[in-house]
Amino acid sequence: MNRRDMIDMALRNLWKRRLRTALTVLGVVIGTASIVVMVSIGIGMNKGFASQLENWGSLQVIDVYPSGGMEYDKETDSMKQTKKQDELNAKAVESFRQMEHVEAVSPVVNEYLYLVTGKLVADASIIGIEPGAMTALGYQVAEGRALTEEDSKAIVVGGSVEFYNPKLSWEMRHSSEPPKVDVLNEKLSLTWDWNYGTRNADKSIKPIKVDAVGTLPADGNNSWSIIMPIKELENLQKEKKKWEESKSEGNTSSNSRKSKEYERVMVKVDEIDNVQKVQQQIKDMGFRASSLTDQLEAMKETTRMLRLVLGAIGAISMVVAAISITNTMVMAIYERTKEIGIMKVIGASLKDIKGLFLTEAAFIGFSGGIIGIIVSYGASFLVNFVAQRQGSTMQSAIPIWLALGGVAFSTAVGVIAGYLPAKRAMKLSALMAIKTE
Repeated sequence: MNRRDMIDMALRNLWKRRLRTALTVLGVVIGTASIVVMVSIGIGMNKGFASQLENWGSLQVIDVYPSGGMEYDKETDSMKQTKKQDELNAKAVESFRQMEHVEAVSPVVNEYLYLVTGKLVADASIIGIEPGAMTALGYQVAEGRALTEEDSKAIVVGGSVEFYNPKLSWEMRHSSEPPKVDVLNEKLSLTWDWNYGTRNADKSIKPIKVDAVGTLPADGNNSWSIIMPIKELENLQKEKKKWEESKSEGNTSSNSRKSKEYERVMVKVDEIDNVQKVQQQIKDMGFRASSLTDQLEAMKETTRMLRLVLGAIGAISMVVAAISITNTMVMAIYERTKEIGIMKVIGASLKDIKGLFLTEAAFIGFSGGIIGIIVSYGASFLVNFVAQRQGSTMQSAIPIWLALGGVAFSTAVGVIAGYLPAKRAMKLSALMAIKTE
């Protein structure tokens, strides 16, 4: 018996008992849909966590800090003191660049200054980075462009930075709408004079002219910050330090950064799957390192048990469907005993008999899987619609691999469930089967 004849005979046999076949397929549909929807909710929750964390920054960026300090120890589930080892300096930065899977590296310098335009002032948290690495490190630009290697006095301003008139009282500033300033078309300067614009302003401090080339999104994690080239910020810090020393008769400011050692370095990894590997390499060098993937893994861990429970519920439905397939095939053997005997007498091999029943069982599983996937997509859409209406972050996501896996799994369950009945059909005596009415 060739494969085409076997498939044609299997389909005709299933169609003859279409009510029983439909009920059996329905069981597979429910089982497949249950598993796929339950798993999709777990996948959707993980995607929701990742999307939420991406609003805080890039999941592929590792923050590196100097060695020495407190660090979380997974083995003891507590904070531990780390030993002071190598400095986080230019040499360390270069060693990070040489690591496998590392795309970009930039030291980070932070400073608090004032951004001024005309008579208006804005409090500014300045972040100094390597300008060419800005986009790679996850800083997205809403308007204008990102910093480039050619930029010197350029800045990118956060979308939430607000200007105010320093001559107004605190109550008056907050009782009215802040003035709107188009930073991309205004003349801007930076200063550390907190009395700028008032009668107490220090005339010895000359504001540093800068040019805004872009803005950051107003809803981003750095919406209140200003990005500028690290070298320019370091030069500005030197000027500030000189001014402070002149005011304090040679004493350095208490918050000055240690010479040639960075407070933080950002490392961009090529793929999110390689973040933990690179992060561990950096820790092995003696530095403290953290990334948003740490929080993502913690979130996934908290939902892992929930996903196992949801998957188990779906698996129970599939087990019931498998029992239903086995029952259907056993009943088919009893009803078709004489037919099986005739097939053996006219020359059908045991392999043909076994293949026929396994083909019928596989068709039940396959068709149930296909319909189950269609139902799953509908249920997933309904879950997401209801969650959106209620403002819930829970969602369902069915990737293509899950859909294909669901069909393959249901087909495999059908074949496995039909194996024992097929073996039973093979063992029937041809003569006894023909005599059976």
